[in-house]
Amino acid sequence: MKKYSKEFRDSTVQLIINNNESVAQIAKDLDIHSKTLYAWVTAYKKEHIQVLIY
Repeated sequence: MKKYSKEFRDSTVQLIINNNESVAQIAKDLDIHSKTLYAWVTAYKKEHIQVLIY
């Protein structure tokens, strides 16, 4: 199992969110399973929504 830094995960998620890149394309480009990227996006949104609420 590969370990990715928080910075790498966050920058990858930002590519998906800010640039309207597809999860499938980013997953293919970076050789990461798409389910992994979906999990990263979900975690990122939860983390940042909580920050906005407080």
